[in-house]
Amino acid sequence: MNANDDNLIPLCITEDEVHEAMVTGALNDAGIHHVVQGYHDEAFDGLFEQTRGHSRILVLEDDETKALEAISDIPNFKNEQGEEAD
Repeated sequence: MNANDDNLIPLCITEDEVHEAMVTGALNDAGIHHVVQGYHDEAFDGLFEQTRGHSRILVLEDDETKALEAISDIPNFKNEQGEEAD
């Protein structure tokens, strides 16, 4: 996947490393390419994680439905707005 791809859209926000690993593992198992944007910053001692979450996962727009299905069983799944998913 090209980091400059304009077709990337936010899929979800992860809470911590374990949650991120669960989401990315599910996406990998489903063959869905994704990009992880981490919010952790040592210099600010995790300040951004408290307000934004651990990381944001992005997928290609065409893969959104398949990606949401792949991660639907993961506990504490939140969408881009930080809302609990159904």
